[in-house]
Formats: sequence, structure tokens, C-alpha cells
Amino acid sequence: MRRFFLLVTFLLGLFSASLGKTLEEVISNIGSYTPEELQKAIDSLPQEEKLKLQLLLLTYAGEDKRVGELLQKLYSEKLISNVLELPQDVPAIVVDKTNEVLYVVKTDHGVPFIVRRFPCITGKRPGDKLEEGDLRTPEGIYFPLYWKSSLPPIYGIGAFPLNYPNLLDRKILKRNGHGIWIHGTNDPNRPPHSTNGCIVLKNSYLEILRNLIIPRRTPVIVVSRLSYVTRKEFLSEQKSLIGFILRWKSAWENSPENIEPYLSCYSKSFVWEKGNYTDWVNYKRRITKSKKWIKIKISDLTAVKDGRILSFGNLYVVRMKLQYRSNNYRSITNKVLYIIKKGTQWEILGEENL
Repeated sequence: MRRFFLLVTFLLGLFSASLGKTLEEVISNIGSYTPEELQKAIDSLPQEEKLKLQLLLLTYAGEDKRVGELLQKLYSEKLISNVLELPQDVPAIVVDKTNEVLYVVKTDHGVPFIVRRFPCITGKRPGDKLEEGDLRTPEGIYFPLYWKSSLPPIYGIGAFPLNYPNLLDRKILKRNGHGIWIHGTNDPNRPPHSTNGCIVLKNSYLEILRNLIIPRRTPVIVVSRLSYVTRKEFLSEQKSLIGFILRWKSAWENSPENIEPYLSCYSKSFVWEKGNYTDWVNYKRRITKSKKWIKIKISDLTAVKDGRILSFGNLYVVRMKLQYRSNNYRSITNKVLYIIKKGTQWEILGEENL
């Protein structure tokens, strides 16, 4: 019974806010904690450590009926397919272009839930955006860059410019265009499907949304239609992708000793701002030669899934705050990884800083 109680306590503490010990430290001292002290220790774990704990619980849930029953209560049978992981304070936006509904999604214990929904207006023409002036709203995953006000009346109270076209749009999908915004309107009777590609809401709705969106952190997932997956499918995909991110981090930290596992995380079709896969490999081999050690800390991690099935399959976007330290360099960046899955193997297709 105590073993089960500890697991329940673990689960309830999974995604509380964050700074402190490592999961290994908590586990090594688990016998000395009271339940209240254990809860506090879990609450103090950084997000990366909570991700490790989540992997342990998801793995263990398949072997312990009681934990499985608890998870069954926490997770509904159908979950939104596009939101796999969010920081506790960050919402995701999912835009259903066909039905013209904007959903605000948050997570509770790692599970996505719709918390608000607003009618919106999208492009005049159906389908995915391909080129400038085609009057379509692009499908994909983007981030609002900042809030912009004092605009002409057509934009209502203001706008959030999105980072369209992103790295993959430019380098792989060869899509062009610009000026895709989430903005307001001063016309309360504006008809559906009447924008040149932007996502438009009534001013009163945008005012609410403005207080929810966090620039450069809130993902905006634009899909043809909102879709759901079974609880089992969601948990399997979530566990697998989080596991890959942690393996990539570990491989990067170990790259001064052996760089090959780190490079194997990248697709041969990989792109970055300075070139292709070969350019990336040459760059990484060159700078890693000067590294005696590397330490990586990830936090503020978001993982979302594109609604499209592209030529290379599904696309996943992971954004994180990444603190990098080595013997000769330090940096803090907002890193975005574009990830695909080939068979059972995850690969990074693109990487940029936001």
C-alpha cells in the first residue's frame, strides 16, 4: 500500500512549478521522506526531471493494475492529438480552419484539455498555403512573436504576427509569403472564410486571447480539422517523443567523447540557417574538437504535432529553453526542433533559435 501511495504522490506532483533537486536525489532519499516532504521534493523538481519521472510512471503503468486504474481516471478515452507537452503556465492554440474555431488548450498532469474556444475567420480559399497571395491560411506550427497595436482599423485592437514562414517552410516546403497574423476586426458582421490568410477574431475575443498568449512560447497549431486520438495512442507517442528528447540531450553532452550518437539523431535531410546536413556535421565535428565537456539543461519544454501528413510523415515541433555550458562557451537560447519519425526512429529535420 505504501508503494502505491508513493506512486500516487509522484503522479499528483508531476507538473507542478519548478526549481530544485534531481529525480535521482529524490529517489535515493525516498525512504526518509514523509508523504508531505515527498510532495514538496517532487514539486521542486525542474521540468526535465519531471519528464524522467513521467517516463517511469508511464512505463510502470503497464505492469501495475492499480496505477493503470489511476491513469485511467486521469486520462479520458479521447485526447487532442496535437498537444503532447506544455509547461504548466503556457497554453497552446489550435485553429480548426474548416470549422473556423480557435481552441485554447492547457495541460493537467501532462494531459491536454480545451479550456476556451472562440469563433474565428480564416483564409478565403481552402487548403494549405503554398505561395504569396494565394488567400490561404497556412497549416503548420508557429509562434506569436509579439503584440502589435496602433494599426489600421481593419486589424481591430491589434495583432500577434506569427513566425511564418518558419525554417521548414523556407528550406524544405519551399513556401513563401509573409504577414500571417492573429488579429482583431472592427467589423462585427465579417463573413466566414474572408481573410487573405490571417486568423481573425472579434475584438472582444482577441482581448481575452491577448491575456493568454505568451509571445515566443505559446505554440499556434493550424490544422484543417481538429482531431483526437485514443488515450493509449497519446501516451505511447508522448512517452516516445519525450524519451527521444532526453536521449538527444544526453548524446549531445557525451559528444566530446563520441559524437556519432549525437549526429545519428539528425536526418540526412536536415536543414538549418547555414546549410544542410553535411554543413551541420562538418560544423559540429569542428567545434566539438575543442570541447572537454558539455552540460545541457532544458526547461520550458513544449512538444506539439502538425496536423498534416507530409512527404516525410508527421512533423513534430519541440520548443525549449536551452542552457548550454562547455569548457569554452556558454549560452541560453530558445531552441526549436523540427522532428520526424521514420519507422520507430525519431530524427531531427530542422533546428533553429526563436
